[in-house]
Amino acid sequence: MRALAAIVIFILSAAPALAQGSAAAYARAQAAYERLAPDDRIGFKILLTGAGYWVVVPTPDFSPKLFDAVARFQVDHGLAPTGVVDAALVEAVETSAAPLWRLWGFRALAHPQRGRRIWIPMGLGLVARDDAYGAAWSDPAGRLEILYEYFPKATVGVGFEASLASLLSKGGVIHYKARKPDFFAISASVGALDKYSRCQQDGAGLLCFFLTWRTEEKALHIERVAMLMSGSLAAAMGDAPFAAIPQPAEPAPRAEIVVARPPQAKPAEPAPPEAKPHGASSGSGFFVNADGYVLTNAHVVEDCGRLRVFRQKEAGQDAAVVARDERNDLAALRTSLKPERFAALRGKIRLGEGVAVFGFPLSTLLASSGNFTLGNVTALAGVVDDSRYLQISAPVQPGNSGGPLLDQAGNVVGVVSSKLDALKVAVSIGDLPQNVAFAIKATVAQSFLQSAGVDYAEGTASEAMAPPDLADAAKAMAVFILCE
Repeated sequence: MRALAAIVIFILSAAPALAQGSAAAYARAQAAYERLAPDDRIGFKILLTGAGYWVVVPTPDFSPKLFDAVARFQVDHGLAPTGVVDAALVEAVETSAAPLWRLWGFRALAHPQRGRRIWIPMGLGLVARDDAYGAAWSDPAGRLEILYEYFPKATVGVGFEASLASLLSKGGVIHYKARKPDFFAISASVGALDKYSRCQQDGAGLLCFFLTWRTEEKALHIERVAMLMSGSLAAAMGDAPFAAIPQPAEPAPRAEIVVARPPQAKPAEPAPPEAKPHGASSGSGFFVNADGYVLTNAHVVEDCGRLRVFRQKEAGQDAAVVARDERNDLAALRTSLKPERFAALRGKIRLGEGVAVFGFPLSTLLASSGNFTLGNVTALAGVVDDSRYLQISAPVQPGNSGGPLLDQAGNVVGVVSSKLDALKVAVSIGDLPQNVAFAIKATVAQSFLQSAGVDYAEGTASEAMAPPDLADAAKAMAVFILCE
């Protein structure tokens, strides 16, 4: 289980920089966490596992590891790294992983002989089949398989040694193993497959689940599923507390951004895809990896019968939507194009930094080769303090939606998304705003791409480029998107 192993190693060996803040900050975070009911503490850690920040069986205890995990989530999502768990943070963590919870569709299913229930991700289209030792489920597409079995006369010691020997005999690579008096757990890779198993002493025998999945199925985040199943089996045996399966609500349609003004005013709206003849629309996007994946806004690719992506002076290539997040207005596209340059996403940016926007606004009127404008970060939040957004002064027009927002070193720090409707604001407040636009923060985009299983590069602050060089870099990674 390569992904799980990497996460575990990071959590256990990374320098606890976030946790080494002041003792007072740690004490405040601990006190806030311990005010929660025990079930709520477990429930929060389960949500944190779903979001990819907690990879051990949850307990009600507070620890430096939890403080670090919470602070890392906060940093990654543009929040102050206080380490404090409150209602707003719980909601943010739940929202972060909500698409995965809906995808996994966990159900608590019982072993047919032992009656102990564990979490099974039935939302992945699993089909049950007969098994001599209990129950089994497999995906018709061959992505994963689960065995939930009982071996009446086995012991932890014998089962552990036999499992290791079996994996090694097949050329397996062991990533993690743990053996205790009453259970053992092993994660490993065998060729193109990842495997995770947990076995508990149950009476005179062993109760085990064996989870196997294709390594390439990164978008499913089965390493997180493995941890949640492991925790549910420990809870079923009475070894650890657990909480109910999260049931996130279906996403509401993406809300229009509004200013907190008179109730009828709607002064902030997405920078819409530019209207085209015959019901088509257009927008912008940019490459995020060498494999030709493109990031853009969800509203740019809404209701497309055919989607095409154009690079400079080249014929359009058909594209497919591989992931779409309406709430955060992001979409990932797969193309056959091989980019000359792709974005490096930088998560941290300061108020006042110089930024640039590149896109294809008003394509029927302005230059078809793209448009480059400069500005600054004017606020680290959007309308009504929405922490997902940056406010920028660079001019944005219809057709800019989905384009890159770059820092002066050429890193992408945001995805252009919306602007204030100057006319509606003027009607609402009697004044005409100028150059007020918004971009989705790179940290939000990183979380989206990670959840979608799309690789991306991370950028860092470095030497500033001259504006003409910055424009060339932006132009090389940007694409024109036509939705028909």
